[in-house]
Amino acid sequence: MPTETEKVNKSAAVRKYLKANRKSMPKDVSAAMKEQGIDVSPSMVSVIKFNMMKKRAAKRNEMAVVVARTAKNLARRANPAASTNGAAGGTKAEAIRTVAKSLPKPVRPRDVRSELAKQGIEASTTFIGKVLRSAGMKRKRRRKAAAGTAAPAVAASLSIDDLVAAKKLVGQVGSIEKVKVALAALARLG
Repeated sequence: MPTETEKVNKSAAVRKYLKANRKSMPKDVSAAMKEQGIDVSPSMVSVIKFNMMKKRAAKRNEMAVVVARTAKNLARRANPAASTNGAAGGTKAEAIRTVAKSLPKPVRPRDVRSELAKQGIEASTTFIGKVLRSAGMKRKRRRKAAAGTAAPAVAASLSIDDLVAAKKLVGQVGSIEKVKVALAALARLG
C-alpha cells in the first residue's frame, strides 16, 4: 500500500490491472484497486477501459490496412504485367481509348461500357465520359444563352422598314405578347 507521501497514478494502475484482467468488470476493478489502497470509481474504470479498447481497435485497423497494402504490393511485384483494375496488360483508360477508337462515331459512354463488359472490364459511364473527353473524342456542349440575351438569327435579315412595320402592328394589336400569339396561330394555319 502506498503511503500518503507517495503519489499513485490511478489511471496507470487501472490500465496495468486491466491488461492483466481484460474481461473484468468496472466494479470488480474498482474493488481490487481499493484492496491495493487506490480509490478509483467504477465510472473512471469504464472510461479507461473504453479508451484502451478504442486504441486496440485502431491498432487492429491499422494492421489490417498494412496487411492489405502489403498483399497488394506483393501481388503487383510478383506479376507486374497484370493490372488490378480488370484491364489485361494496361489501365482501364487505355482500354477505354482502344474500344472508343474501334467504335463508329459518335462514341457514347454507354456503348463503350457495353464493349468493355464483353471483355470483362467494369467501368462507370462517368469515368468513361471523362476519359473520352480528355482524349478529345467527346465534344463539349455549348450552354444555351439566357432568354433575351441573344437576338434570334432572323433579326439579322430584317430591315429597318420591317422593324417599323412590326412596331405599328404592336401598336394596333396592343402588346408584343398578343402579336406573338397571333403569329403562332397564323403559323399553325399555314
